[in-house]
Amino acid sequence: MKFSIQTKILVLSLSSTLIGTLSLGILSTLFISKTTQRNSMQYMRDQANSEAAKLNNLFESHEKYTMAAAAGVFSQIKDDSTFLTNPNNLSRNINGIRERLKSTISSLSNTKSVFVRFNPDITHSSEGVYLVRNPSNGMFENHATTNIKQYSPSDVEHVGWYYKPIMTGNPIWLPPYYNKNINAYIISYVIPMFLDNKEIGVAGIDIDFDGMTKQLSQVHFMQSGFAFLEDSEGFVLYHPTLPNGLTFKPEEDQIMLSTPLINGMNLVTVAPILEINAQRNRHIRQSIIFILLLLAFTTAITIFFSRSITKPLKELTKEAKKMITGDMNAEFNIKQNDEIGELAKSFAAAKFHIIQHMKQMQGLAFQDSLTGVRNKMAYDSYLSELKDRIERGEVKSYGIAVLDTNNLKEINDTYSHENGNAYLVNSCKLICQIFTHSPVFRIGGDEFLVVLTGRDLENHSELMTQLKESMDLTKNASFPWKQISIACGLGIASYAKGTTIEETFNKADKNMYINKREIKIAEHRPLSRDEETHEEKHAESDTEKDDA
Repeated sequence: MKFSIQTKILVLSLSSTLIGTLSLGILSTLFISKTTQRNSMQYMRDQANSEAAKLNNLFESHEKYTMAAAAGVFSQIKDDSTFLTNPNNLSRNINGIRERLKSTISSLSNTKSVFVRFNPDITHSSEGVYLVRNPSNGMFENHATTNIKQYSPSDVEHVGWYYKPIMTGNPIWLPPYYNKNINAYIISYVIPMFLDNKEIGVAGIDIDFDGMTKQLSQVHFMQSGFAFLEDSEGFVLYHPTLPNGLTFKPEEDQIMLSTPLINGMNLVTVAPILEINAQRNRHIRQSIIFILLLLAFTTAITIFFSRSITKPLKELTKEAKKMITGDMNAEFNIKQNDEIGELAKSFAAAKFHIIQHMKQMQGLAFQDSLTGVRNKMAYDSYLSELKDRIERGEVKSYGIAVLDTNNLKEINDTYSHENGNAYLVNSCKLICQIFTHSPVFRIGGDEFLVVLTGRDLENHSELMTQLKESMDLTKNASFPWKQISIACGLGIASYAKGTTIEETFNKADKNMYINKREIKIAEHRPLSRDEETHEEKHAESDTEKDDA
């Protein structure tokens, strides 16, 4: 077939326009896609690094403060050979250390407590300084020091802060733990002190872990991303929704970045891929529109100048326009040829770094793995210790509060056991918020117990009222597992030696079931078979007492 020069010019013009437009479209789309995606990821990395820097600055400031405190103490001991052995000098020096710490500790944020403790084999087992921040006024106040000899070196909640750095011989960050001495969830930085290879003691500082993670919970990446903390093995230490001790696996539509912190933890940030690629997708759409307009303009110009060409050339132009339209739809589907491959590689890389198998949660022997409070084993140990203290006359009176969550079975059956666990955690948090000065135990699936002494015992009526008011505030919560309902019974031993702990517990347990019946009646719900059995048991016990 012979082609005229005019036809060849028209074909050449349209072909050049098509090739040039497609080349420009492909190159610009690739450039914009890679650049904007890289910028979005870099923005997320920068934001993660910024938050990690804040945490590292917090840890570093506490490290420097502890080093300075330890250096001061060590210098005094080195200059004065009787620092620890002369009782008069020791008392005076401890007072000096206490005042020095009080005057300087206020410059730090999120600090829960600071301490300097000495080798119990050289001094008394309780000698040292222990300053704890008063949450009401923010001031650091003297706190009773722990008798180190009273606990086994393996008792992490009480004396792990002393023995771990001593055994390692180096300054260490302790992982988050619940300190039973001050009833707080903390992380500690401790420096062991040695003189001529002889153990002198430790200097350390505690950071309020709950306060620190509360600030972290306010940080958002992109629009709906979040951050959490995990240890070096990938176990969750703090997460907005997951319990501690689990491992986090991102969804298919999420990207996860991990940034190491100087205390051995990792700051993990998670954001949806859709939000990360939002800017890229917007730029690609703008680029496609621009290229379509450019192609339409150049095609129109070509057609305009080809109006004088014969009819076969006009038909060729029409077919060329169809081809251009079809090719544009195929060629601009560039994301399927390049970006989906990149996303597939990113997804494979992300999956490569995900831990495939969950490890069993390793909790402490006396800590309930779900709620973080003390468990039944801890309660039995505490009762043994309480009996000894009562016999020695150290405890004159005490109280026992038995608390049983309502509606747990309904939540488990209706909303899943996961939300049932969330209900138990929320109930436990409320109990701990009310009884802040008393030990809280989880002694059964839905049963908690609080031993009241001191201030909480004196204010037990007000605390019970606060508990009811706090539960009432949750009635309108958006989810049933946030609507807390707890039956509570109280037993008071005004004269500790005049009654047994079992009798006090039974009184509290009986009052709890009375309260549970009142709640069930108010809600027009019957008691369960187990609840009726417990009531009958208490009724028989009362009858036997009356007959006696």
